[in-house]
Amino acid sequence: MAHSPIDVTRLAALDAAQAARVLREVRDATLSGQPARLAPRPVIEQSWERMLRGGVDPDHDFRAGLLVRDEVERRRQTSQLRHVLPVLREGLLSVADVAHHIMVVADAEGRVLWREGSASVLRKADGFGFELGADWREGVVGTNGVGTPLVARRPVQVFSAEHFVRTHHSWTCTGAPITDPRDGSLIGVVDVSGPLDTLHPATLALVGSVAKLAEARLRELHLTSLEGLRAVAAPVLARLDGRALAVDQDGWTAAVTGMPYT
Repeated sequence: MAHSPIDVTRLAALDAAQAARVLREVRDATLSGQPARLAPRPVIEQSWERMLRGGVDPDHDFRAGLLVRDEVERRRQTSQLRHVLPVLREGLLSVADVAHHIMVVADAEGRVLWREGSASVLRKADGFGFELGADWREGVVGTNGVGTPLVARRPVQVFSAEHFVRTHHSWTCTGAPITDPRDGSLIGVVDVSGPLDTLHPATLALVGSVAKLAEARLRELHLTSLEGLRAVAAPVLARLDGRALAVDQDGWTAAVTGMPYT
């Protein structure tokens, strides 16, 4: 008989410690191959299945060294995420401070490029390697609010023992992917994290909404850039005979001349 998935948000809002105990029971049953009285949420169950297939250690993650500071800075300067930091900060940082959370922004490879928020929570994050330059891909550190949204391509909240790796069970995290509005490719993830007793039912919707605002800002910047290129190219194209295009550095067309409209 199939068991109903746990309503983690509701249970944690009533009693975070009790919710954590229930999730530990479910996780332990899953790892031992025994039936559990409740089922994990589908997005978590699917992640756990990936972890089991991939041989992730449920007691220890596989993280290697951090990126050196110069490499973190290089990735920052070449990432589109730098353009939406003001949107992310405006939408999440004030809430994160009040809720004793931190905001983490990682690239499409799961590498942490920015961390901001509560100083005390940042110190706690340091304790299990949630640091600048750290690798938080799902296959490296198990189910988590950075790596799992990158795989699932949707906002995901991970509470306590929903984290596959035991050492992360004192934590709650909520992340949402950010995609390039031009072609839908992943460019990174924004995550809000903190101690497990800081879970709030509205966090998942908030983080997902702010990620969409970031994508809208990227779309706006793209269109503005094309308009600027079009304005510069127009007088040049007007002097040319035959067919010509003005394209940006990524191959997007800003202006056309000498071609019939269909």
